[in-house]
Amino acid sequence: MKDIDSGQMKVKLYTERGTDILKGDALCTYIKIESVDLALKLLDGYIFRDKKISVEKAKFTMRGEKYDPSLKPKKKKRKDKEKIKKIQEKLFDWRPDKIIGGRGKHENVVIVKNLFEKETFDNDVSLLLEYQRDLREECSKCGIVKKVVVYDRHPEGVAQINFKEPDAADACVLLLNNRWFGQRKITAETWDGKTKYKVIETPEETEERLKKWETYLIATGSTEKNDAHESDSDSVKTKSGGESDDEMSSNNQTTNNENKDKSESN
Repeated sequence: MKDIDSGQMKVKLYTERGTDILKGDALCTYIKIESVDLALKLLDGYIFRDKKISVEKAKFTMRGEKYDPSLKPKKKKRKDKEKIKKIQEKLFDWRPDKIIGGRGKHENVVIVKNLFEKETFDNDVSLLLEYQRDLREECSKCGIVKKVVVYDRHPEGVAQINFKEPDAADACVLLLNNRWFGQRKITAETWDGKTKYKVIETPEETEERLKKWETYLIATGSTEKNDAHESDSDSVKTKSGGESDDEMSSNNQTTNNENKDKSESN
């Protein structure tokens, strides 16, 4: 067991008073009382480095005539106790972080490049939705598509397709890689889990893009949200205290429904 303050293992080796000479005694602290009983059965009488060791439960008694209350260990705060409890729970949770032989979340994602020119959407923002729909329709032949993101400002003409299963992503790579799309030869590959394709735009570029999108909505009378466009929430989240893809999909669906209800009521 590790000490919460020092991070060191709670094993104490006793020395002769005022020296660094080891007495041959030690104190070992375990997390559970059952471990103490097990140590008594396994280690008492055990031969270690040609010496027979004796193991017994520790007994804490007052020694000496004077009692110094300053030497008494301070009671741990509630916050520290909760931290210790979480550490202990993690130690006893023997489930592996990743199933042996299992595939990573990033292998559910396919990156398509050379899909368009950067200027493609400058004059007609509705093409964003067309690209998204075409990709979704074509990629759905391989499996369940969770999300399609078009990085319209990326110089390499990048789109991202998120699948539910990695096998579907593999099939998509085989389907799209080196295929011709709108007189352009595109490439498809599994996402490496690290590369970010979002291009940061200036406030002026953001304002101009929103104006174009607003003009399109007014002209078509459409209330469709621009889900095809890249946004801060478009990046795939890896799990380390965050949401899973299924949770994200559920949350987004709830939010969209709420926005729809508000729109209808207005």
